[in-house]
Amino acid sequence: MSSYSIVQVSRMGSAYLPGKFADICAERSIRCIQTAPGEFSQAIRFVKQDGVLVLAGDWARVREFCRDILSRESELLPSPSNARERKQLSRKLRMRILTTSDCIPALSELFERTEIAGFLGEDSLPDDAPILIPVTEAESLLEIPKNTFAVRAAEAEFAVHPDVLAPQSQETVDLICKAIKLCEPHMPDQPKVLDMGCGSGVLAVVAWRALAHKSPHITASDILPEAVACTRYNWRRLSKQGKVGPIEALTAACGDLFDPLNEQVFDLIIFNAPWVAGSVRSRADLALVDENQRTVTRFLESCPTHLRKHGIVILAYASNAGPEAILRLEQSIEAVNLNVIHCLKERIHTRRAKRQWQSVYAYVLTRAESS
Repeated sequence: MSSYSIVQVSRMGSAYLPGKFADICAERSIRCIQTAPGEFSQAIRFVKQDGVLVLAGDWARVREFCRDILSRESELLPSPSNARERKQLSRKLRMRILTTSDCIPALSELFERTEIAGFLGEDSLPDDAPILIPVTEAESLLEIPKNTFAVRAAEAEFAVHPDVLAPQSQETVDLICKAIKLCEPHMPDQPKVLDMGCGSGVLAVVAWRALAHKSPHITASDILPEAVACTRYNWRRLSKQGKVGPIEALTAACGDLFDPLNEQVFDLIIFNAPWVAGSVRSRADLALVDENQRTVTRFLESCPTHLRKHGIVILAYASNAGPEAILRLEQSIEAVNLNVIHCLKERIHTRRAKRQWQSVYAYVLTRAESS
């Protein structure tokens, strides 16, 4: 759900402020300042007064102006009591120096507006006013196309936002790809495929390539707008390279599990579930951490409602939390009246888990009555 607000910027007018920056700008004056040499002293004074700057002008000049302001951090911030407080104050200062999407032509050349909104944590942003973006955040967005990971099963590279899980486990993708190929003979023409928790879009692309001769339609869903934006951006880019179908073959949806999908049903549902036991501490953790297996359990409970009569589910999971977690997972599968028709397994090396080695599973599931 979008959390942006419309704010009034002195000397500029209305603009959209993404929700992730709302706490920084709350109850502060917001003023637009041109990045001309004569305006620098005024900008410094305004920051010292705890104001929020919106820098306007040429993007190169905006970046230089921002760097010059941040170079005077020591005189702009109160004296911190420790290193942690200094880091927090420094971050808040960076978030108070904004620019608008209109000042960054390269941003709109790389990304569609809906993708920019997603990278900023919003489902969407209307196009009738500029978007306010911290200058340092805009610099980070422009680096996304360079932050790529090669995936051999897709024969492609995927760009990844910092808050989106990078596709570093080739073995996991290979295992899911094998499972998709097992399902392929049972897929109808023009199958509807769901990539749940799509991340950077790797499995959406892999599924389309494996089923391309049947003209599939892929729905890619994730709880993080940043992930949905990554998937859409990667699909558009790879489509231009001829490595995946047209953008019309993809529907991107943002929300918790099946929430954004209403009553849609699918021929194939793929979910590389979070498998690390623990508590979520950051947005990026949502792709990995599942406290007490709540996410995968909720997925399984809702799955039959969204599965066509002869549909198939591919559920990937790992043994990071130990054999007890695998046993509970298999009990949850049985409890929702799904049958395991294949269970693929691969032992992989991992740096994320406390154990150096773990087993990754790809369960191929069907309704009990149709097996």
